Amino acid sequence: MEGLAQMVPWQGILVFALLGVACTAGAGYRLHKERILRSRGARTLAVVVAHDEHYGVSGGGITARNRSGDPGTPTRRPWAVSTGDPHLVSAPIVEFTTVDGRTVRARSRVSSNTSVAVPGRVMTVYYDPDDPEDVAIVGHGRGVLRVFALIGVLLLITTGLLLVVSEDTLNTAVPVAVPLILGSVFFSIGAYGVGRVWALRRRGTVTEGTVVGETTTSTREGLTLRHPVVRFRTTTGHDIETASERGTLRRRAQPGQSIRLRYHPDDPYRVLLVGDGARPLFWIFALVGLTVLTATVTIATFILTR
Repeated sequence: MEGLAQMVPWQGILVFALLGVACTAGAGYRLHKERILRSRGARTLAVVVAHDEHYGVSGGGITARNRSGDPGTPTRRPWAVSTGDPHLVSAPIVEFTTVDGRTVRARSRVSSNTSVAVPGRVMTVYYDPDDPEDVAIVGHGRGVLRVFALIGVLLLITTGLLLVVSEDTLNTAVPVAVPLILGSVFFSIGAYGVGRVWALRRRGTVTEGTVVGETTTSTREGLTLRHPVVRFRTTTGHDIETASERGTLRRRAQPGQSIRLRYHPDDPYRVLLVGDGARPLFWIFALVGLTVLTATVTIATFILTR
């Protein structure tokens, strides 16, 4: 049987391998550093005071400028800021007080062109007591790093397949791989939505808040969901104003009304009203994905063992 490696130039295989190693090693190293900071570093709340902009490698340079006077270009998501340029990335600058009373400003080591680290936002950070400017910001950075790590792993897997898998084997595996990928995507989306709510219910701090307004979002089906905007005070004394993650078709609270809510201790802007659960759509995605995965694995096992 003719192998795939004979059909793809060795230069192409080498490019896949080098890109895979670069993405995996670079993202993996930073994820490892972030994990060490989260496990051994000191934890505190910090305020985002600015963003540091610079061009990525593909943007033609690495010059940087401080944009502390500009909170960023609003995106479609009101809780995020964007550079407005796919080549221009930014890293949040946070200010916090260390356990020994020093006021420190630190820049995140992870940059992206869109970030939830809006200036003025209160975020949890982990810092190295010996080097307080080395920080890991909860809610910023790890998502980007995980994407790059996943891309690197996929490139390495592709390299391995090109080297060892024959064309006949690949043609046999494609009918099974397609539903496996689709099922995994559906299940991952559903599990992500349900998991966020479960994490908030398990770790969330219950407090009293005041409804100060309402914001809306639109679903892919064109439905308008209403999210009450609440103001409350954390146990650390920070005043937070944010919208509930769960939106409903009908208004649930009037401005000025007191209401019980849960907020995540690592990200006080993640809020759910007490009694709220995950959107039914996430449960549907999780159920469909699990059904497709189970059926595919069952059928593939039956075919291979008969």
